[in-house]
Amino acid sequence: MDTSWTHTTVLLSEAVDALFNSGEDSPDAAANGAYVDATFGRGGHSRLILSRLSPVGHLIAYDRDPDAVAVANAIDDERFSVRHAAFSQIVELPGNSADGILMDLGISSPQIDNPGRGFSFRFEGPLDM
Repeated sequence: MDTSWTHTTVLLSEAVDALFNSGEDSPDAAANGAYVDATFGRGGHSRLILSRLSPVGHLIAYDRDPDAVAVANAIDDERFSVRHAAFSQIVELPGNSADGILMDLGISSPQIDNPGRGFSFRFEGPLDM
């Protein structure tokens, strides 16, 4: 895993605030819920969600990028699990098993900033789109 590439999560608080204020009757109910971060990236959203969860809350993250999954695997929190899979596989979760789903469908800057990843249009490197 190359840890030299960083990512600043855009609209971090706004997205997580919307996730936790999506019709819950009380903040306690939201904190006790089960959530999905369908696009883990470098974990900005997941870390903030975890900071707001109670001890009984749970978060499942998905990402198909092996570097992102390696970052996720470094999170030592029993309320958190990661799946090395595309977000399209959230359909495999049991019905009504998630209280909220966050999907940040933008691209993660480490994928563009690192020319070795094959996505960069800013730096010389192989293209593998």
